[in-house]
Amino acid sequence: MKTKTLGVVAAGAALLAVLAVASISAPAARAQDRHSEGGAITGERYTLAVRYKEGEGTSVLMAGSSIAPGLGGKAEIKREAGRTRIKLKMGGFVNPQRLGPYYTTYVLWSVSPEGQANNLAEIPFKNDIDIEATTPLQTFALIITAEPYSAVKLPSPEVVAENVLSSSTKGMAESSKIRYRGDTGIFYEAAMGGSPAFAADYNTPLLVLGARRAVEVARRAGAGQFAPDELHQAEIKLAVLEQEWSETKSNRKADEKLGGVAREVMQLGEHAREISVDRAREANLSAERQAARSDIAQARSEASEAQSEASQARSEASEAQDQAARAEQQAAEYRDAMARAQQEANQARERVKEAQTDADRAKANEELARAQAEQARLEAEQAKQEKEAAEQQLYVSLNQILETKREARGLVVSLSDVLFDFNKATLKPGARERLAKLAGVLIAYPGQYRIEVDGFTDAVGSDEYNLKLSENRAETVHSYLVESGVKPDHIGQVRGMGKMMPVATNDTPEGRQMNRRVEIVISELGTSPNTSGQ
Repeated sequence: MKTKTLGVVAAGAALLAVLAVASISAPAARAQDRHSEGGAITGERYTLAVRYKEGEGTSVLMAGSSIAPGLGGKAEIKREAGRTRIKLKMGGFVNPQRLGPYYTTYVLWSVSPEGQANNLAEIPFKNDIDIEATTPLQTFALIITAEPYSAVKLPSPEVVAENVLSSSTKGMAESSKIRYRGDTGIFYEAAMGGSPAFAADYNTPLLVLGARRAVEVARRAGAGQFAPDELHQAEIKLAVLEQEWSETKSNRKADEKLGGVAREVMQLGEHAREISVDRAREANLSAERQAARSDIAQARSEASEAQSEASQARSEASEAQDQAARAEQQAAEYRDAMARAQQEANQARERVKEAQTDADRAKANEELARAQAEQARLEAEQAKQEKEAAEQQLYVSLNQILETKREARGLVVSLSDVLFDFNKATLKPGARERLAKLAGVLIAYPGQYRIEVDGFTDAVGSDEYNLKLSENRAETVHSYLVESGVKPDHIGQVRGMGKMMPVATNDTPEGRQMNRRVEIVISELGTSPNTSGQ
C-alpha cells in the first residue's frame, strides 16, 4: 500500500515550526518497549521521518542521546535522480566500549516510516567524522547506534544520535512509530547479561574485537548446529586475523593492515548467523507442520468415533419409532375389537364378560403404546439437543482459536492483517498454526457445513490494488484450509471484497486495522452425518 502522506501535507508547515523549537532536545537512548515476539527481540520507539523534496538540498541536525550527550553534528541531504545523498559531519564520538564492552563500532541507519532499517555506513571511532552515504528512500529518519560489529543487519537498542529538525530544514515532516526488530536476541542478551565472552578490552583494535564479536554471536545463534560449515570458515578466518594481529601489535598502522581481513570475518560471521537463524526457523516450521498433522489425525479419529455413536443413536431412534407404529396399529385393532364386542354385547351376557376382559387388556396395550410414543418423542428431542450442543461446541472451539461471531449468515471467523506479512498475502507462522487448529475443529465436526472465505482491506490505496490484495489473502486462507484436510466440496465462494463493507471507520489507524481482515463464514450447519471421511 502507498504510505499515507496526504493527511500531513496541510499540517507540514505548522509541524516544522513546532519541531524547530523542540529540536534541541536529546532523543531517548533506548527503544521505549522491548519484548520477545516469536523468538525475536522487538523494540519500538518514536523518531522523526522527513520527506525530502526532489531536486532540493537541505540539512537536519544530529543530536546525541542521553547515553551520548556529547555527540552533535549535521547532515547535508539532497534528493535527486531517484536517490538521496547524505553528507554527515559529527563530533564527540567516544570509544564505543565505554557504552558497554559488547560494542566495538557505530553504524548510520536510514529508517523508513514502515520501520525498515537499512545499514548505510560504518562510522569510524574518532572525534570528528565526515562521511557520505546514499539511500533510495525519499522519506526516512537517520539514527546512529552502537553495534557489536559493522556487518549487522538490524539496529541495536543503543541509539546514540538521531535526526532532529532545525528552522532551516526543508521538506515535509512526518512523525511515525518505527518498529525495530532484533533477530533472535543473541546480540543484546550478551550485552545485558554480562557475558564473560564480552569483557572490556582497550588494548586490542576495535576491528579485531568486532571480528570476535561476529563469530561469538554466530555461535550463540546456534551456528554450530545449523551452519557448522559457515561458522568454521569464519573461525578459520578469525584465527588468521588473530595471528596477523599478534605479528603487528607494535605497528601503528595495524588497523589499516588488518581492516580487510577483520571485515571479511564480520561478513562471514554475519552470514553464518543469518543461515543459522533461517535454518532454525525452518526446523521450527517443520516441527509445527508435524504437530499439525498429528492434530489432524487425532481429529479424524475423534470424528470417526462421533459418527459411530451418531449412527447407533439413529438406529435406536428408528427402532423406537417402529415400536410406536406397532403399538398404534395394536390400538387401532383394539378399537375395532371394541366396536365388534359392543355389537355382540346384546347377543350374550357371557360374551360381554369375555369382551370386557379383552377391553382391559387392550387398554393396557394402549397405555403402553402411549408410553412408547412419549419415549420416542423424548429421544427425538434429545437428538435435537445434541445437534444444538454440537453446533455450540463448534462455536466455542472456533472462538478459542480466532475471534468468532454469530451472524445471520452463520458463524464468522475473523483473521486480522497482523497474521500476514506486511502488504503481502503470505501467512505468518502464528496464522498457519491457528488455521491448522481451525481446520482440525472443522474436520472433527460431525454435521454438514459450508465455508465461504472473504478478504477485506482498508480504504487506503487504489480500488484495484486493494481488490487484488484481498483476493490473494482470501485465496491463501482457502488453500491452507484445503491443504490442512478440509474437503474442497465444503468450501463455496472465495472472494476479495477490497475496501467494501468496512466494520470500522477508515479515519483512524485502529479502524483501518479492523477493516484489514479475512472472514471465514461457516453456514448451512445441518444434522446429516458427514460421510465424506472427515
